Amino acid sequence: MNQLLFRIVVKDKSYHCGYKVAPAACTLSYEETHLPENWRQVKQEVEAQFALGSSEGETLTQYNPATVLSATGAAGTAFQGALAAPNGKVYLLPYNSPKILAINPKTNNYEEATSVPGAIDFIGGTLGPSGIIYLSPHTNNTFYKFDTSNHTLTNITNITMSGAAYNGGVYAPNGKIYYVPSGESIIRYYDTNKGTIGSVATPVSGGIFANGVLTPEGKIYFIPHTATNIYILDTNTETVTQHPFSFGGAGNYISGIYTPNGRIYIIPHNVATLYYVDTHDKDTVVEAGTIPNVTASMFNGVVLAPNGKLYPIPFNYGKFISIDSVTSDIKMLMPNPGTSSYRGGAIGQGGQIYLSPHNANRFDLLDTKSNGSFCDPVRLSPYWNKF
Repeated sequence: MNQLLFRIVVKDKSYHCGYKVAPAACTLSYEETHLPENWRQVKQEVEAQFALGSSEGETLTQYNPATVLSATGAAGTAFQGALAAPNGKVYLLPYNSPKILAINPKTNNYEEATSVPGAIDFIGGTLGPSGIIYLSPHTNNTFYKFDTSNHTLTNITNITMSGAAYNGGVYAPNGKIYYVPSGESIIRYYDTNKGTIGSVATPVSGGIFANGVLTPEGKIYFIPHTATNIYILDTNTETVTQHPFSFGGAGNYISGIYTPNGRIYIIPHNVATLYYVDTHDKDTVVEAGTIPNVTASMFNGVVLAPNGKLYPIPFNYGKFISIDSVTSDIKMLMPNPGTSSYRGGAIGQGGQIYLSPHNANRFDLLDTKSNGSFCDPVRLSPYWNKF
């Protein structure tokens, strides 16, 4: 027994008396949570938090009295995407903002982390190993990495690319950051083990993809925006396949997120129908519900909370909503305080979602009132801490 306890403490996964020791999810590093062999523990931990439910109705709070304009100098369209980091801070990623801002959830104060070129040079980013965020080049031909431990921005390399090149990225179990194609059809990656840029042999086609969703099998599902079909990259073999279901293109959908029951929810942008892809049932596409009072450009981003609900981030939609990740029930919440308000968000340690202000000239958080919380390894996991 003493030997078994020692193996658990040191994360020794070798067999003991015929049984393989599996470390608890919250003892892993976030860089280990997306390894296929750790999925069972991660799933158990997330579902244990889900089971605790919520204490009361969600609330929207302006957590800092400053305006986005005063903090950044950007009159509008400031940020797109937010990522939590191992230092406990949430980073707002630039769209037209000339700065990356770091939010301290303990004080709700912000600081300027670094200056960036601005002018939609990036859309989104990816938290890789060791607290480094890899910014996704959009109108910029430069690949950058941002170290959250010392707030330094480093040029990785320059590549001549199509305009509006990439939208966000995914940190895969093989140590590569895969950039999600937008104007580019080439799936490029940065290998964090080798420090090199490379590309997958098979390109995508058909239009823009909004973001990528990682599954425990090491597959990345590229969510179509103007493209009509999901493309699936198997990072184990770097083979690319096209899902046969058509989502219609035309900006119909904008985001996707994985849930522990094997579903990938596809978040509507311009249409009413909510779908999920059931990865446990041969990637069957299931109609999950209907968004009431559909408008154009409704949401941009989605966050999974410790209460088991999905929170699509409202852009032009008139209200916040929640989606139950088990029943797919849609619940209408409080009003969106503006238009073109937010693009993305990141979960805080207490279950609050720090919203990424786009045209909203304020700093807001959505308190999900979750009774449980995600420990840091889960909160920072590449499954959910993403653009």
